[in-house]
Amino acid sequence: MAFTTYPEVWINTNDFSTAGLLFNGVGCAFWVIAYAAIVHTMIKKKFVEMPFFIAAGNLAWELVWSTMYFPDTGILFAIQYQGAFLLDCFIFYYVLKHGAEHIKMPEIKKHFKLICIVCLLAWIPVNYFFVKDGFDTSIGANSGYILNIIISVLYPVVMIQTGAQYYSKTVAWSKMLGTGLITVSLFFFYPNNHFVQTLGIIVLVLDCFYIYLLNLFQKKVV
Repeated sequence: MAFTTYPEVWINTNDFSTAGLLFNGVGCAFWVIAYAAIVHTMIKKKFVEMPFFIAAGNLAWELVWSTMYFPDTGILFAIQYQGAFLLDCFIFYYVLKHGAEHIKMPEIKKHFKLICIVCLLAWIPVNYFFVKDGFDTSIGANSGYILNIIISVLYPVVMIQTGAQYYSKTVAWSKMLGTGLITVSLFFFYPNNHFVQTLGIIVLVLDCFYIYLLNLFQKKVV
């Protein structure tokens, strides 16, 4: 697999179309904005809006795709993955530090840090072997979208249970735009990968529904 080594060119226009690379690069940038907005909310409100289960999964994915495998779209994209990994480390630290404060189930709250660490340790080999055994694309799209659909399902559920006042519209829009643009790039990169294309469309619908719900519930709070 070529993506086991760090890319040698800044942008790989030999194997990927310019239009696809543009959509993908801007989409990745929106995801970095989403992570930065999550960090801002954490510092300001001492609240981590990303559900702990998927925070562990995201960190594991970023770890695998920043240190063990690398996107073959180019150095610029690898740097974006690595930047997201560093932000994810900070997010996961805050999950461990403050996440239990908003957990309502006493059984989970009591062992919250242990549960988070176990989730992280479980997600790492899942992501690693998903790539190693040949189920992923060279940019991690298949595994990334499996995680993404879990995020998009959990976010509205946890938001309604916790309270819309804690959640950021910047995160909601950045995630939707980021994933949406990356989904467009997948039609250029992998025109025959209908699995990930379908996941991308489902995620887009769920993200738009979440933005609608967030606006609705935040108006109720005001």
